[in-house]
Amino acid sequence: MQKKVLPILFVTLLIDTVGIGMIIPIIPIIFTDPNSPSFLLHGYSQSGQYFIAGILTALFGLMQFIASPILGELSDVYGRKRLLTLGVGVLAFSQLLFGFGVEIASLGLLFFSRAVAGFAGANISIAQASIADVTLPQDRAKNFGLIGAAFGVGFILGPLLGGWIAHVTGDAASPFWLAGIFGIINVLFISFFLPETHTEKTERRSFTFLRGIHNIVAAFRDVDARPVYLTSFLYASGFVFFTSFIGILLVSRFALSEASVGTYFGVAGIWMVVTQLFIIRILSGRYRERTILLWSFPVVAFALAVYPFVPRIAFVYVLLPFFAVPQGLSMANLGALVSRGVSSEKQGAALGINSSLFAFSQGVIPLIAGVSSGAIGIQAPFIAGAVLIVFAWVVLFVAAK
Repeated sequence: MQKKVLPILFVTLLIDTVGIGMIIPIIPIIFTDPNSPSFLLHGYSQSGQYFIAGILTALFGLMQFIASPILGELSDVYGRKRLLTLGVGVLAFSQLLFGFGVEIASLGLLFFSRAVAGFAGANISIAQASIADVTLPQDRAKNFGLIGAAFGVGFILGPLLGGWIAHVTGDAASPFWLAGIFGIINVLFISFFLPETHTEKTERRSFTFLRGIHNIVAAFRDVDARPVYLTSFLYASGFVFFTSFIGILLVSRFALSEASVGTYFGVAGIWMVVTQLFIIRILSGRYRERTILLWSFPVVAFALAVYPFVPRIAFVYVLLPFFAVPQGLSMANLGALVSRGVSSEKQGAALGINSSLFAFSQGVIPLIAGVSSGAIGIQAPFIAGAVLIVFAWVVLFVAAK
């Protein structure tokens, strides 16, 4: 079943990510570039623009935080395919809603659509659980790399398409009509081609929207797994500082257009694909997860700290592989460490917990980044991110011992 499931999940996640990625070059333009005809925040100060951009980004992560453990556990009970199909369909609806919100310049509708998208986008925990269903423990880092590869290709096509479509049409809403169509195609693709991977359903149990909080409490009560969960949270938080404000840095410091921002993320995606499809498969056959993380964390932290101080855009591209390659290695191997720590019948719940930690950081960190960049400067989120990744390294390799 593995040979059939993995390519289908790759395509599913790829289509999802292309649609999600289209928003990346749009947010900096509509919220922080007064020279753009699509700018929506006339009359707001720069710090206010940063704060609103942070709120919108955070809302997506906050809803993922609520939904990830629920969807992960529901998929243990009702099956992966059913929940994945529902999530993809709702995500398509949210993309169309966001486009309409941009068209009519409604901040309220933009916030609502991102909340819906965050809830539906939490189906990444279901995809991870499906991979774990059909993969041997020693192969999970390699196969989880397929998720990273799908995100990598998505980050090539999504921001490129989003940025260039908005640039050519002169309408920031245009990319989201295409994203919605992609989502509808994805629903049909899953319905016809994806087999159910979790055939032995667990018993029904009560669910709560506070499951994310309960999971975090449970994660840090588990003495054996606590260092890995804490490491994952700290690393994810550092990474989110970067992702939530790199587009804004490129626009505010180098005056890039939406097409140029999309091109930057496209190049970043190429490095992610190379990492997930080739580099990680070579290294995972020779080294254990912890050995790879020992070296990948410090390189990511260094690159993150240097980003806001480079003098020209050319140096941003020179620095990019030193961030993207170790980042891809880190995410895949962290997921594998979490998966190794639980039994097969709890894969959905455990990976849902890990997704909750990542989503919690996505729900909190952009707010902090928005406030700190407005008060201190655009460099603040990147320095804070580097510090958190250093802390993650200390927890995993020093404190845990």
